[in-house]
Amino acid sequence: MNEFEAFDPLKAKGNADTDVAALAQKREINNILSSYVGWYDPFCELIQNSLDSVELRNKSEDNSYSPEIWITVNIQDNSLTVTDNGVGLKEDEFKQFLCPDISFKSGDTRGHKGVGATYLAYGFNFIQVATKTSDFSAIGKMEDARKWLNDQNPSGNPKIKPDTSGSKDSNFENLDRGVSIYLKFDKQTHPKDLKWIVASEAESWEKILSIKTGIGAFIENNKIKVHIKVIDRNGKETETTKEGTKYFSPHEHVKKSASVSELKAKELELFQKKGANFSMPSKFKNLDSIYQKWNAEEILALEKAKEIRLTEDEKEILKSHTPQIYVVYVYSLKIWEAINNSLNIRSGQSLAYGGIQIGANNMPQGETIQIPLNRNIGRQNQIHVFIHFDNCSPDLGRKGFQSEFVDFAKEISKKIADGPLLKIKKYLKTNTGSTPNLTREAKVEDWKKEMEEHETNKPLLIQNPNFFLPSREIAITSIPTREQDVIALFNQLLAGGVIRGIRVMSTNERLTYDGLVRVIIDPPKEHHLYNEETNPLGVLEENVEGINLPFKSSPRILEYKFSLDGLIEDIENGNKNSNDVSIVVCWETGKEYEQNYSITSLINPDNLSLREYHGITHTMTNISSGQKEMDLIVLSELIDFLNDPDSAIEFQEEKYEE
Repeated sequence: MNEFEAFDPLKAKGNADTDVAALAQKREINNILSSYVGWYDPFCELIQNSLDSVELRNKSEDNSYSPEIWITVNIQDNSLTVTDNGVGLKEDEFKQFLCPDISFKSGDTRGHKGVGATYLAYGFNFIQVATKTSDFSAIGKMEDARKWLNDQNPSGNPKIKPDTSGSKDSNFENLDRGVSIYLKFDKQTHPKDLKWIVASEAESWEKILSIKTGIGAFIENNKIKVHIKVIDRNGKETETTKEGTKYFSPHEHVKKSASVSELKAKELELFQKKGANFSMPSKFKNLDSIYQKWNAEEILALEKAKEIRLTEDEKEILKSHTPQIYVVYVYSLKIWEAINNSLNIRSGQSLAYGGIQIGANNMPQGETIQIPLNRNIGRQNQIHVFIHFDNCSPDLGRKGFQSEFVDFAKEISKKIADGPLLKIKKYLKTNTGSTPNLTREAKVEDWKKEMEEHETNKPLLIQNPNFFLPSREIAITSIPTREQDVIALFNQLLAGGVIRGIRVMSTNERLTYDGLVRVIIDPPKEHHLYNEETNPLGVLEENVEGINLPFKSSPRILEYKFSLDGLIEDIENGNKNSNDVSIVVCWETGKEYEQNYSITSLINPDNLSLREYHGITHTMTNISSGQKEMDLIVLSELIDFLNDPDSAIEFQEEKYEE
């Protein structure tokens, strides 16, 4: 048995011969790099370093300090630069921070494991680091580190060398303190080419980075300014400034949204006033999304209210890691599609979608995971959950969390989806439809086909350019008193372009119905788009996106009435079927509809998203089934709206919301 002196195993690597030590270093660095395989990893690392630096300086300075970060995505140069006016790197930090497992940060910062900087240094073939403090400033560069890592017989370790060419970012020159890091991408790096993602403007990149990096902070910091510059492949520059760090919350990017707490408070208020048969105002119906934020105490309160059930392990995590949860429930996958389209990213790529995003250290970390629902599983793709844990860190590369956090995230998301969200799902927009009577529908379809043939064979055209010039007056001099007046006025409004979404095919009575029309959208599309001043009967652009113009619908049945009461009587006595009628043109609504139907005003700005084509003023819904029955054009209310919008909107709210 040989005797030996006590020794430190951690120093063995340094005492090994040169070749063994070099191979050990390479293995260590390769192990670190294997954790960084995400396309956005370099963005995450550089940005989190800058956020940590400006937040650290902010703690020690007075209110005169304004923390700022400059991000330059240079697609033409295929490079990324992130600069900050934080604490800067001291001389010893500048020389050591790229070394594996060395970190000068505390455990409450985003990056404190000491591996992110190593990834930045050795994962790429060109890095420039510029630093400035009160007593030290330097600019260094390291080249071909990635090549060295892949080379089985390298000539020597890559070194940080002085760079006399100056900082790659001119913003750095004006700082009293701070750091600027420039990374160059190439065929050996990941990403290889910034053009791949397609996005090439600053506003798109602001959204992308708010979803994928630390500037999308769960807990907002309004003091930090983030300047984003993008240089596209042709050298065109775009810039934007993000005032504060904040997560990209999907509910803020839809037309109509309400929180769970708002909906529950309104329900309680109306229940106390009107009892169980209350009706929610339009503001809270047909929502694009429902959202809510809960902290740990509020989650425990959900259990006390018996909206969810928690296990003891879940209660312990709530106590020790104080998770906070943001949830958004969208009515359709079209919302995710629209948001992803707004990012202008590569076709087939999606950054906004349903699932669970886990976060720690005030930033999203890792990829989303699926919500494990057991029923109505389509909701998995409609619900997005962001769960942020305190006192918690993911593994190297921010790719995964310990199973206890993942399990908690899955279970609490499932319980919220099946509890609070399920109860108020009814306030989201719905896709509605009616069961047809096949015999009746066949006769109606025959009529439609007959009129389509007539329309094709004997079109009516007036092509003289001297006619249909606007006179800003209608030819009818007094308000309607009977149905024939309604028909005449409606056709005047069509000819004058007041109503632009309908074209008449036939007004001959057949099968008890008054006429056939088509919904049309002719170019230019702008003539159909809503504008508060110039086109108040228009539709929102999102409602016509993806439609190839000119658009012409299949024939639809239209009914004329002086009062809607007349149609309600026809439906109740069986003379007409509500499933057949698509559009009703009337002078007034009357009162008979109130027994079985509700009317939603599209004149009310809260309901604009429900207008599917130009000129529709209201929709009528069956109270029992909740299904939309038909569109309405109520001419008296349309004219009042055009003449005095503010008073008309107030009237609409009083008439249809109470």
